[in-house]
Amino acid sequence: MSIASHPVVSHTAAGASAQFAFKPLTPQQAASQRRWQRSKRLRCVGGQQSGPGSSPFPRPRGSSSSPNSHSSSGPGITGALSNIATSSSSSSSSSSGADKPSSNSSSSSQNRPGSTGSSNNSAVASPTRRSLLAAATAGGLYAWAGRSLASADASADAAVAAGASGGAGLDLLRRQLDQRLSTFSLPNGLRFLVYERHSAPIASFHIYADVGAFDEEDGQTGLAHLLEHMAFKGTPRIGTSDYRREASLLEALDDAFYSLQQAGSGREAARLQQQFEALQRQAAELSIPNAYGAMLSQEGGVGLNAATTHDATKYYVSLPANKAEWWFALESERFRAPVFRELYSEKRVVAEERRLRVDNSPLGPWSEQFALRSMANNYRRPVIGFPEDLERIGRREVQAFFQRHYGPRNLTIAVAGDVRPEQIRQLAERYFGGWQSEAAGGVPSSCDGSGGTAGLLAAPPLPGRRTAGGGTASAWEYRAKSRAGPALMHAYYRPCINSPDSVPLDMVSDLLSGTRSARLYRSLVLTGKALAASAYASYPAEKHPTQFLVYGVPGKGSSLERLDAEMSAQVAALAGEGPTADELRRYKKSARVELLGALGSNSAVAAAMASYQALTGDWRNVLADLQSIEDLSSAEARDVAARWLRPDNLFRGYVLPA
Repeated sequence: MSIASHPVVSHTAAGASAQFAFKPLTPQQAASQRRWQRSKRLRCVGGQQSGPGSSPFPRPRGSSSSPNSHSSSGPGITGALSNIATSSSSSSSSSSGADKPSSNSSSSSQNRPGSTGSSNNSAVASPTRRSLLAAATAGGLYAWAGRSLASADASADAAVAAGASGGAGLDLLRRQLDQRLSTFSLPNGLRFLVYERHSAPIASFHIYADVGAFDEEDGQTGLAHLLEHMAFKGTPRIGTSDYRREASLLEALDDAFYSLQQAGSGREAARLQQQFEALQRQAAELSIPNAYGAMLSQEGGVGLNAATTHDATKYYVSLPANKAEWWFALESERFRAPVFRELYSEKRVVAEERRLRVDNSPLGPWSEQFALRSMANNYRRPVIGFPEDLERIGRREVQAFFQRHYGPRNLTIAVAGDVRPEQIRQLAERYFGGWQSEAAGGVPSSCDGSGGTAGLLAAPPLPGRRTAGGGTASAWEYRAKSRAGPALMHAYYRPCINSPDSVPLDMVSDLLSGTRSARLYRSLVLTGKALAASAYASYPAEKHPTQFLVYGVPGKGSSLERLDAEMSAQVAALAGEGPTADELRRYKKSARVELLGALGSNSAVAAAMASYQALTGDWRNVLADLQSIEDLSSAEARDVAARWLRPDNLFRGYVLPA
């Protein structure tokens, strides 16, 4: 299969899952398609698009327009040009009207170059229209078509700005989000969030999988991160030139790998190694590297990437809005029928990544050991995994982990941009509605949201406490040499994100090191007592009980012991006195601006809303956090700091000079 391919979707019956084949374009067809795409912006098309640039997908049932259109009828470009000639610039509709296309309104959202709404007007039916078309430029047409939509988005942006000021602005922001953000779930449990922003014909797609390194079993660390890599390897129809032959080679490759694991060393092991390498070469000849990414890039996709944390795995990309169905077709097959080809070569890539980020990093080995000693839950393990675990993982373990954790109930999909909720629902039902899986959810958080207790924290056994084996636990500190030394870490144990203490702890972190006016910077860095000092409200993640981390590097002439006392004194002062009125005011303003900054772009909106929905159970908790920031008092911040940032709730780490 050529990478330069396009999908053709066919349906065998109503409600049946979509099937599509990938047909290669000839060089002449590809050139013709590019010419058409360049010229179609200036063409007057009164009815449905046709020709090489038309959508290869079938229209959603009940719609007479292509997936790019948001309404079943409308004046089209010819009607738009006519209305330019007969309407003044002040006649554009209000924001509410712009969100409701009408067959009589020139500000309808489908009136953009390339839109496919049907029209009773003939293409270029009068000299006025012809002269307008001749004089128009693509940029001018886009500027006009987006005028009323921009006014609607300007209202939303104004609401975001008002929300940053607090008070009544939060009510305005709440109303705007309620109007523009809608949610729905499929019967199989897959959740969708759709945020409308029509100022540009683009959309961002964000998949939040509620599975991360925390969900791995002992002896199989690194699986979640490795699976993130493998999710881009394709399907039986994407990424291969002959899947039937490739499938048998992949099975033989697995057999050779597991036999090699049991063979140990010697002549038999050498023979199996040669067989394993030969099978790898044969399988590689049938695979098409980066086919999935190349197909998205060919259709205008940007920002394609993924990320794995302890709490989740996220996949995201932005595309032209009229490629929404293309994205649904690809993603449904990627998650419903993945093929984990190139696994064993990809393991070498991950091993090199680990050497770069951990083994050869000045602070990497020390940080890994510090986490193992200071955490009692699965946050103690590195996301990238331990090398001995990675060495043992084969395709069967990856497949089992995928089947256990990647199901519709474990995914949240957010779409933000120039889309309509009804359009996204139709596509979701068509491509994901038939997906059934027995996959379970991630490990439930042990944080009950009540503020946490000592029994729920991630702390190891207390110093002097008798362990289950009858011994005595070691002191809560770790000392080891490192090329990054000298440095100091203070890890205080705290509850998870759903605790009511979460927002006050964010504030305490910001007051300690968030700005140049923060306490650690003013008292330690500016005075030369420390070269650097930082605080992190949640480390390494926040779905489960975690740590509040304070980090410092002693200045010239100082020592770790002196820095230890200075850092502890600053934390104790904040826990004893609380923030000043000026600190509280500055924090509220900066925190609102930072949180609302997540609404500044399609991709940021999709990421923030998906995360809030998955982590807290409701995207509206972003508004609850804004209200909590507004209501936060100095006494509350003081009490929360005193509750968690205590000397007897602290694990110290000393990075000694190598």
